[in-house]
Amino acid sequence: MLGKISKTDCQRFKKRRLKSNMDTDVNDDNESQDRWNALFQHTLKVDASLEDTKIFSFSENGVDVEITQQQLDKCLGYLVSTHDLYLQFRDAPLNFSQKQFLLATAGYVARYEQHFNKLNSKRIFGMLMSMMDVKNVSTHHKLKSRYVDLLRSFFEHDSGLRWLIEMNGWTDIHELVIECQNGEEEGNMYNLLSKILQKASKVAPKICLHIIRQVTQNLMTVALKNVPQTKQEPVVPLPISESNRLLPYSTCVVEILERLLAGPTVDILSYFVKLQIREACDTLSMLTNNTEFSLKLDRIVIILSFYEMTDLFDGIKVVNHDPIALSGFLQIVEREMNKEHINTILELFYYAQKYWKCVCRKMPKYFVKEKPIDIEDELMSFQVEPIVVIAEKLFGVPMTAEEELRNCFLADLLNLYSVNCLQLGYEIRKHLSKLPLQTEITALDCLIKSKHLYSRKNLAIVFQVLIYCLRDFTRYVKKYPTQGKFDQDQQFADTLLRAIVIYLENFDLSWRESIGSIELTCLVYQFLYYSTQWPPQVVRKALEILNTTISKHMSPNMALLVDTTQNSSLSELGSLLFTKCFSTDSEVRNSSLTVVCTICHKANKGFTSFKKIIEEALLPDLILTMALRDLDCNVRATALKCLQEIIEMKETGQCLLKNGLVDKIIGVFSNENNSVVIREAIILVGKMYRNNNVAQNDISHIYTALLKLAIEENTEIQQYAVEFWEHVIRNQLEKQGMIDDEFPPVIFSKECRKIVKLDDKEIRKRLFKALDNMSGAGCFNVFQKILKQEPSTKKVFRSVVNIVTKLLKLLQQYEVTPEFILFNQTYPNLWSIQSIMSPSNQTEGDDKMKEIIEDSVMEMINESEYCAMNKIHSPYTETNSENGEPQERVPLNQHNRVSTVDFMDFLYKKLPNLNQDSLEICSNNNNSNIYKDVNLYNNT
Repeated sequence: MLGKISKTDCQRFKKRRLKSNMDTDVNDDNESQDRWNALFQHTLKVDASLEDTKIFSFSENGVDVEITQQQLDKCLGYLVSTHDLYLQFRDAPLNFSQKQFLLATAGYVARYEQHFNKLNSKRIFGMLMSMMDVKNVSTHHKLKSRYVDLLRSFFEHDSGLRWLIEMNGWTDIHELVIECQNGEEEGNMYNLLSKILQKASKVAPKICLHIIRQVTQNLMTVALKNVPQTKQEPVVPLPISESNRLLPYSTCVVEILERLLAGPTVDILSYFVKLQIREACDTLSMLTNNTEFSLKLDRIVIILSFYEMTDLFDGIKVVNHDPIALSGFLQIVEREMNKEHINTILELFYYAQKYWKCVCRKMPKYFVKEKPIDIEDELMSFQVEPIVVIAEKLFGVPMTAEEELRNCFLADLLNLYSVNCLQLGYEIRKHLSKLPLQTEITALDCLIKSKHLYSRKNLAIVFQVLIYCLRDFTRYVKKYPTQGKFDQDQQFADTLLRAIVIYLENFDLSWRESIGSIELTCLVYQFLYYSTQWPPQVVRKALEILNTTISKHMSPNMALLVDTTQNSSLSELGSLLFTKCFSTDSEVRNSSLTVVCTICHKANKGFTSFKKIIEEALLPDLILTMALRDLDCNVRATALKCLQEIIEMKETGQCLLKNGLVDKIIGVFSNENNSVVIREAIILVGKMYRNNNVAQNDISHIYTALLKLAIEENTEIQQYAVEFWEHVIRNQLEKQGMIDDEFPPVIFSKECRKIVKLDDKEIRKRLFKALDNMSGAGCFNVFQKILKQEPSTKKVFRSVVNIVTKLLKLLQQYEVTPEFILFNQTYPNLWSIQSIMSPSNQTEGDDKMKEIIEDSVMEMINESEYCAMNKIHSPYTETNSENGEPQERVPLNQHNRVSTVDFMDFLYKKLPNLNQDSLEICSNNNNSNIYKDVNLYNNT
């Protein structure tokens, strides 16, 4: 007989058993972790964390681009191994990257029907759903999005589509989209659901109807439950909690309907009509006071009503009834107006415009008393109404219908309405003056969203309405200057100016379309002038509009080709911009300089009166100061852009040059750290050089600075410096008579003061002089340095290749070889042999020239070492130019200077196939190895 076990012994036994179980659990967890890590480490030989493995970088569509067709079977086996391990260890201790990798791999493999069937037979897709826990609210949205990508891959074949439909795979997507409102993957899920319906309607219409019924079930149930059974039964409003609960379901339905309406299989909407979804949503909209929920329900009603009208008018080309009234849209607006949901009404006008664009091609033309009525025009008129009558709110002056009809524009606008729409429009107007300014802000937002939906005619009308609104608001600011400091006024101003900017983009207005375009410049100027309370973002948008009006010639002075700015707001624009250049906000200063740059550009293109705007406001000196001293690098860069335009003005540019502009800009190269600023400074110097605005004494300083930039600076700066040296080459060739990249037959010589025939001998002589000047300037130092070293980027290297290749072709055309250059350096007096020959002894002179050349070839070769030291020069390489001014040479000593002979020898002997080899060099990642293989740049 066993003795009794004491209480203490029982407790000890329980502790030992609990400890044993805990040790077992810990061992199981450790074994599970080790097995999973081993799977990730050995199956595809990658790190378990997958953080440093490039092969697992995902593309935007969820497919791993690094996994190729050859790895397909390997990936399939990997997924099968994953499933086997999952059966043994249900709790998979996977991190986020590993889960993401599994879904991406499965999505890639599942695109192929044969592999999809293999995975499905092993129930791997169910394993992935359980492992990823995608239905959990706390699961990362990227994993949910990756799961949606997996389901999307099923559409590549019939087997995957049948699985989604028969196994109710679509329900996972529906549940996800209900839970993940306002998530990043929400749009992808809506696209997937609409695609499922499109596919199901073709292969299984009954299942398609079943899916629609399930998606709309919650809305239908609540509508049937709350609808009054009799007319005498009171209407009970829907509780706020119930409206909030149904909001995700209504959002899902309306998003699916939008995609189906715009898609090719629009007839799927007939299933929604048969299920009376429209009636249910109309009932719910009547019962709820939630504005967001009402908007979603009304959108559903409008989509289905517009679709049903396409079926009603099928085959009919002309009707005498207003389609927008027949659709019930006006009743929806009236209902929301009774709820005082004016902002919801403005949103409905936008969505109605959007949905009408999808069905308008199938709708008949609508005539009233032989006058055509366009639904787009009617909806647009509704949208602009709050903006047109904003003066009533700002000034408290009511505007009656009779007064409006005296105005030509408003009369035309009212004529766009049908009778029903006109009456409704005035009903809405009664509410507008009582509502806060937020209503007009909403109207402007809707106009911005509607831009792409309008015809050109209606774009012009809306733009004119915006001008009227800006005029009224500017009058309001002028009357109440302190109003600009209030938040709502600032928000309205910001939205109004943003709308004007957007409507000006990619839309060239004519006066015939919108006479208000002429007034815009003056209005924006007054808007900025009469109030200084505007925040920086508002000022920036106003300056952006000013810049656009000037660049598009919308100001009266430019549009009417007026030569003066007297009695114009433009006459004061310079002082306004001068003031804005002292703003504490760097972006405002930058925007002001952008306007100045545009004015300077237009002044150089023929609008001479604009020069006075710049000069009278002392802007050139201020801009130079900002280019050198402003704290913001973007402002300094824009100021340099302005200077690039200012130096084109003769008097203004010369004043800056006399005050040491060149030395100050050269100082930017050594004092500036920002590459964008240095780039603009290089462009400015290049423009001054091309326009011959630089004194001879300053040219050597420019050469020295640009030589350093082209060799030592970063890639972006180096590219622009190389472009400058290309201009130097072009300039030297043009000085020798080249015009449009070729030498003319004859040219006037300043040295001889007569017309000279440019035969091959004369051209070679001139090329010789140009090459020597290029060498003295430092061109060849730059090009040879870049070509001999590994290029920092392909772009810089390719640019130099193109430059020297073009130069090489020119020299080959006229047989200018290294031997030719060396010979003429050795015997410079031979240039004058032809000039002392008389015409009668031309043949004899040629024979004597040939004899001299043949006799001196050996002597020239023997003395080549002496000549290579560049101690013998032709008469054209003297230190003084033809006009007695100093030659344009960079101060390089003989040891550092790349001579013409050396560079020509480099081009002819070491780079015979430069143009072809450069393509291979630039396209390979391992540049250093390629250079060694090509062996182009060795001097031996």
